[in-house]
Amino acid sequence: MRHSISSRKELTILKIEEDVFDFRHGNAFKAVIDSLVIQENSKNLIVDFSLVKAIDSCGISSMLLAHQLANQSHGLAIFVSLCQQIKDLLKLTNLDKQLYIFSSINEVMTLIEPAMKGKRGPRGKAAAPTYEVVDELCEELDLIAEHDLHDETLDDNLVDPDEISDQPESSDPVAMKESGTKKRGRPKKNQ
Repeated sequence: MRHSISSRKELTILKIEEDVFDFRHGNAFKAVIDSLVIQENSKNLIVDFSLVKAIDSCGISSMLLAHQLANQSHGLAIFVSLCQQIKDLLKLTNLDKQLYIFSSINEVMTLIEPAMKGKRGPRGKAAAPTYEVVDELCEELDLIAEHDLHDETLDDNLVDPDEISDQPESSDPVAMKESGTKKRGRPKKNQ
């Protein structure tokens, strides 16, 4: 498999230089991803598909493998410049929702740069490693929102069971109001 490796803003860019990314390139692609992620410790990869015009199921499997290997090393694989055929195949398999797909490297850099500027210390040197900046980007891209399960108003409305059992039971609303107890259950409908 013909490819080139470069870096930009502390991210590793793997450019696939083939017209067709298919079963012939699966093993070579896996070896390149393994070497980048495991041996060279490049956790965050941008895989550039700008020259690729067609892909098969083995190519899609290779994309998933890159995504999984990057995740296992606490990084991510971002796929850029996919042709329409690849986008359509990923959409058919619902992988377009699992993989990080962007239209260009510049779009990724535009999203990352504001986070990197915020992490810079005096003299413009990066104070935080890139993986933290990319992690912040991932949090912004996260599709599943976390919900706050604690409702503060629940605590205010709870009644201690001991307080209820200490009070005399009465069905007279006036007596209940004077004694400070509340009637439990559903209110009756007025007829």
